[in-house]
Amino acid sequence: MIEREQDGIKNLIIGVAPPILIMEQYIFTLNRADTRVLQSLLQKNRDIIHGAFALDEEGKKVIFRYTVQIENLGINEFEGALNSLGLLLSEYYEQIIEFSKN
Repeated sequence: MIEREQDGIKNLIIGVAPPILIMEQYIFTLNRADTRVLQSLLQKNRDIIHGAFALDEEGKKVIFRYTVQIENLGINEFEGALNSLGLLLSEYYEQIIEFSKN
């Protein structure tokens, strides 16, 4: 688990399922299916350099998820993924807060 609260990262889960590494950060819970929220998240995925928004198995929790092959993972790419998530949260936090209220 990774904590970088200055970047808005809290309880970032790191999992290894050879041959891949998985990063998952819980963002918020969808209180109801809202096409406006889902459309906005999908559109925002286009801007994210590393990773993307995704839904959990129940379709209730919005998470940030990033996967990469371990064999190709360097420290720079790992840091890049963390920085990408931090940047995403800092730029998009107002909308995330609004979405979490719906």
